[in-house]
Amino acid sequence: MYQDAAGLVLQVNARTPLLIAGASASLAALSPADPRVLGGVQTGYRGGFANYLNTANRLGDPEIKYPVLSIFAVSLFTNNDRFQDASFTSTQSLLYASLITMTLKTAFGRARPESGYDEQAFSPFSGRTSFPSGHTTSAFAIVTPWVMYYPGPVTYSLFALSTGTAVARIARDKHWPTDVVAGAAIGFFTARFLSHRHQEERGLRSPRLRVSPEIGFASSGILFVYRIG
Repeated sequence: MYQDAAGLVLQVNARTPLLIAGASASLAALSPADPRVLGGVQTGYRGGFANYLNTANRLGDPEIKYPVLSIFAVSLFTNNDRFQDASFTSTQSLLYASLITMTLKTAFGRARPESGYDEQAFSPFSGRTSFPSGHTTSAFAIVTPWVMYYPGPVTYSLFALSTGTAVARIARDKHWPTDVVAGAAIGFFTARFLSHRHQEERGLRSPRLRVSPEIGFASSGILFVYRIG
């Protein structure tokens, strides 16, 4: 747990700060469109679509930690390494991504749409908690490891639930659209990083670049193996 937490901070490449800066600038540029998108989503929030969003919204509720922990507990009684790793990574991703989001919520202090303030109402350390969306962060953090460990149509479809959570937060007037985009990015990329890290440690996923010595009767050298994809 400690090494993974340190890895989230330390194992970044030179492009990471640029990517974060670019993403932040993009969100800032998109924020003026928040009220228009918010109104469009809320206009369609009715009937079967509303029922679906209300169901998907539960994936981000604080109580979701209980079924997530229960699945991990069950996995400990199996001999399936992949299942154990996936359930542990889902649990860990939920924890770490939520901590990141809670920190940013405090730092940005953005007002929620339901408060009556506009989309530009930021007041750091004021107790306002709109940016980023915690529900959306949780939904993507929980689902992403299962997609990474068991890629296929069934697991990919789980993203429909996490996306539904994001849309539900907009429809319910709890978050601005840029809040849920940020939350989805935090949940997804935290879980993706941890999934890759664990898979490579366990040998479930080969490293992208592997270097090994090659010694034979007539020659010797160094073998470079680069995995694409």
